[in-house]
Amino acid sequence: MKTLKDQSIDSSFMAPHFANMGNKNHDTKSPARAAHVNMMTDCIIANMPAEGLRSTLRGLLGENASNTAGLTKLASEYLANTRPSSIPALFTTVDGSPQATMDLPRIQSRYRCLMGCGFGFESVELLTDVVQQIQKLDWDEKTDEGQEFLDVLATIDGDIVQSTTAVHKLLRTESGLRPMNPEDSQKIVALRETLYNSRAIPFTRGQDFAFERGLCCLEKLIEGAGNRDQSWKKETVSQTNGFHSSKSALESFYLGSAQVPRMFMGLWQFSSPAWGIASRSKIHRHFRKHVDAGLVAYDMADHYGDAEVTFGQFRTAQEDSETIYCATKWAVFEPIQISKEVVDANISERLAAINSTTVELLQFHWQDYSDYQYVKAARLIYEHPHVQSLGLCNFDSDHMCEILESGVQAVSNQVQFSLIDLRPTFKMAERYKWVGRPAPNLFDEYMTPSHRKYFEMITIWGGWVLFQELLDILASIGRKHEVSVSSVAIRWVLDHDYVGAVIVGARMGISEHIDENLKAFSFTLDVEDKDDIEGVLKKSRAKDVFEAMGDCGAEYRQ
Repeated sequence: MKTLKDQSIDSSFMAPHFANMGNKNHDTKSPARAAHVNMMTDCIIANMPAEGLRSTLRGLLGENASNTAGLTKLASEYLANTRPSSIPALFTTVDGSPQATMDLPRIQSRYRCLMGCGFGFESVELLTDVVQQIQKLDWDEKTDEGQEFLDVLATIDGDIVQSTTAVHKLLRTESGLRPMNPEDSQKIVALRETLYNSRAIPFTRGQDFAFERGLCCLEKLIEGAGNRDQSWKKETVSQTNGFHSSKSALESFYLGSAQVPRMFMGLWQFSSPAWGIASRSKIHRHFRKHVDAGLVAYDMADHYGDAEVTFGQFRTAQEDSETIYCATKWAVFEPIQISKEVVDANISERLAAINSTTVELLQFHWQDYSDYQYVKAARLIYEHPHVQSLGLCNFDSDHMCEILESGVQAVSNQVQFSLIDLRPTFKMAERYKWVGRPAPNLFDEYMTPSHRKYFEMITIWGGWVLFQELLDILASIGRKHEVSVSSVAIRWVLDHDYVGAVIVGARMGISEHIDENLKAFSFTLDVEDKDDIEGVLKKSRAKDVFEAMGDCGAEYRQ
């Protein structure tokens, strides 16, 4: 994560919160064997910069995913063995304004590692301690210092969202969320009550509550896990009844029975703080700007952090909610026994998350093709009365056809397709900043997970030099039509008959490129433009990408 940069973990500082960790079955090597490495190898470890170690570690995990289990086990043992007796002061006051101490990023690193290792409830305990310290602070939102402190609180709010997601993963079963045991429930209730107490303070000052996203996710978790108690005070929120087609000023097409724009806004950035974190109010303002511009269709998933919840909150509050289209996903990554009850439970969970009686498009991802139940699951989704349309997600050609030939009507299959990935979906929006630039350091601070993913794809496709040639061509075409490189790339994808819409990432509340995105609909590529692009593509190793990665969606099943 971005916040882990150059943060060495002080073993004298590490917090406890590991009451249950001793119950884990860690069959790692003995400490002596785990610590024994070749002296020259240890020289690398001791002297390589932190970003280099991260790059190397990611490479090892990418080459052999089985190493992930060993990493998690050893990291868990390290976290268990580096715990202090108390939490230090995480905030201080300078000239009347609160500021974070050096210990806050350390504690954030710790509870984020806990989440990654599967200790969601332990991360909740630490976050409770953090929020309790914030309750004692006072700040003025109208000052620059107050705004800077709100940015700090926004990162903590995002951490609460991620912690809730980690707990959600621990509670998930085939038929929905299992109830929490009393000890774990007490940890969740403690954080919830702390957040309730914190919410009362800004109301008396006429300020916004800084942890709206986290509290909402926590309430959804409690509701889904069936752990309500008498003190649970969830506010009643009305539901929407789904999308009703209206003519868009943008290019549009029919997705099932719904007429939608040919550009969807992707909310996968909610899945990780690596893309940045914003408050709910800022996110809602950006949502509204997109809707006002005609960008009314949104793509999200059950595993994109609080994307569904935040979208649902925004849409419900809008007078024109029926004009806003929701495409979400049910992604089955783990073994599961498909039944009508299981499908119903998971669809009900999606509806609760988006706060709606209907989901316009439910896109179905199935991880293991050797388990033939995906056809049955697709049929049950297709027949569900509260799902308007079934879509597929990352299905390859053969298995997509298998579902269609069974009589199940899927209106779409969301896959990758771009100028550097000629297997059908879209996810290329490189900007002018890369034109004429040297190849990036793959794990610099500014590199997001998407940057790393697509740089590796560029390497297979033809390398950085050929990519620069492609960008030069796109930039030349862009100057001709007075649009950006990304607009040219989007237009190229849209001009394929089998493409209904592209999905462009939206960093809601952090940055927005509405005007630039809309320019993809302001021009057409002429024959000369298409020939120039094709001239570069003929030099690429597009077939190598297909052979290296497999058919559409194969990269998610390795």
